[in-house]
Amino acid sequence: MSVKEEVQSNQSKVLEQSELSQYERMVLQMFRQLDEQGRKDIIRFLDVLLASQ
Repeated sequence: MSVKEEVQSNQSKVLEQSELSQYERMVLQMFRQLDEQGRKDIIRFLDVLLASQ
Protein backbone atom coordinates (compact mmCIF):
# COMPACT_ATOMS: atom_id res chain seq x y z
CA MET A 1 0.00 0.00 0.00
CA SER A 2 1.41 3.40 -0.92
CA VAL A 3 1.80 6.14 1.65
CA LYS A 4 -0.93 8.19 -0.04
CA GLU A 5 -3.38 5.29 0.08
CA GLU A 6 -2.51 4.61 3.71
CA VAL A 7 -3.10 8.25 4.68
CA GLN A 8 -6.42 8.29 2.83
CA SER A 9 -7.42 5.06 4.54
CA ASN A 10 -6.54 6.45 7.97
CA GLN A 11 -8.43 9.69 7.27
CA SER A 12 -11.50 7.68 6.24
CA LYS A 13 -11.37 5.69 9.47
CA VAL A 14 -11.12 8.86 11.56
CA LEU A 15 -14.10 10.41 9.78
CA GLU A 16 -16.15 7.25 10.12
CA GLN A 17 -15.38 7.06 13.83
CA SER A 18 -16.43 10.63 14.50
CA GLU A 19 -20.09 11.43 14.80
CA LEU A 20 -21.31 12.93 11.55
CA SER A 21 -24.81 14.08 10.84
CA GLN A 22 -26.80 12.32 8.14
CA TYR A 23 -26.25 15.31 5.83
CA GLU A 24 -22.48 15.30 6.43
CA ARG A 25 -22.29 11.57 5.70
CA MET A 26 -24.24 12.08 2.46
CA VAL A 27 -21.94 14.91 1.33
CA LEU A 28 -18.85 12.85 2.17
CA GLN A 29 -20.21 9.85 0.27
CA MET A 30 -20.97 12.00 -2.79
CA PHE A 31 -17.49 13.57 -2.63
CA ARG A 32 -15.88 10.11 -2.53
CA GLN A 33 -17.79 9.12 -5.68
CA LEU A 34 -16.24 11.94 -7.70
CA ASP A 35 -13.23 11.38 -9.89
CA GLU A 36 -9.92 12.97 -8.94
CA GLN A 37 -10.47 16.05 -11.12
CA GLY A 38 -13.91 16.65 -9.61
CA ARG A 39 -12.46 16.44 -6.11
CA LYS A 40 -9.68 18.89 -7.01
CA ASP A 41 -12.22 21.31 -8.48
CA ILE A 42 -14.33 21.28 -5.32
CA ILE A 43 -11.30 21.68 -3.05
CA ARG A 44 -10.06 24.60 -5.18
CA PHE A 45 -13.54 26.20 -4.98
CA LEU A 46 -13.61 25.82 -1.19
CA ASP A 47 -10.10 27.29 -0.93
CA VAL A 48 -11.26 30.37 -2.84
CA LEU A 49 -14.30 30.76 -0.60
CA LEU A 50 -12.23 30.45 2.57
CA ALA A 51 -9.54 32.82 1.29
CA SER A 52 -12.11 35.55 0.66
CA GLN A 53 -13.12 35.68 4.32
